[in-house]
Amino acid sequence: MKTPILKITDLEKRYKHQVAMESSDFELYHGEICAVIGKNGAGKSTMFKMIAEEIFPTKGEITLFGEPYGKHNVRRRMGVMIENNVFFDNFNAIQNLEYYRLQRGIPEKAVIKKVLNTVELAEYQGKKFSEYSLGMKQRLSLALALLSSPDFLLLDEPANGLDPEGMAEMRQLFLNLNQEHQITILISSHILSQLQSIATRFVFLHKGKIIQDLSRKELLEMNQQFIFLRVNDAKKACFILENHFPDMDYRVLAGQQLEVYNHIEDRQKINRLLNEGSVDILEMTVKSKNLEEYFLELIGGNNNAESH
Repeated sequence: MKTPILKITDLEKRYKHQVAMESSDFELYHGEICAVIGKNGAGKSTMFKMIAEEIFPTKGEITLFGEPYGKHNVRRRMGVMIENNVFFDNFNAIQNLEYYRLQRGIPEKAVIKKVLNTVELAEYQGKKFSEYSLGMKQRLSLALALLSSPDFLLLDEPANGLDPEGMAEMRQLFLNLNQEHQITILISSHILSQLQSIATRFVFLHKGKIIQDLSRKELLEMNQQFIFLRVNDAKKACFILENHFPDMDYRVLAGQQLEVYNHIEDRQKINRLLNEGSVDILEMTVKSKNLEEYFLELIGGNNNAESH
């Protein structure tokens, strides 16, 4: 049996009468990019900070690489990017990383140039931190997380504040670290489209509790294609469709809209039947739910619908 990179058992965090994270179990394995998804206040940052040893759990156990929580030699195998790191404005990239290398007791000085190349900052290594763009500052934070040559990266909102181009560049960096450097990644972001494009696994957090854990394949299977219809008379459209397709699986949304989950291959027939029944089709497209839509439905955030 494979040893998990990270194992959480019965992990819980309470602040007096407030539960920040309910008792949870979770395992992360080598090679995964696991996305942790949840609204603000769902417990993502609490979970990440407990793994990073920035706060301590009320109860439960964390193991890294099969070793007990807190061992220094194990902790060095994990790189952490949580919130903003403190860098010196008047130092350049090399000087800032050298400060942290000495502070953390990392003997290999050559690692600084290596990580700057990895995050594509080598060209700007002599530039003062105060002159860096937000994207460059995020890259330097990632370089710091890579300083100990970790096997596992813990990334909490690593693309926060970046423009679309900066996000795309960071996304490619994470893929390269995972695929070329074999680094396992646990990542959170409020921009779910970023996670959907890179993650191999999705863990959903709600009100401090893990409510679902899916592989990429399972998520794709659950978000099957459907026909989206916007018509002038949804009630009449439903009557026509039910008469011709007794097994029709559909949902009526607000604004004279429908989602049809089966008979995708019959969309031309559906179009003809509705036209013959004097129902005006304003829009008809084949769609599939994105990660954000799936998450909102999972936590009950999309209640303006009636299923049939």
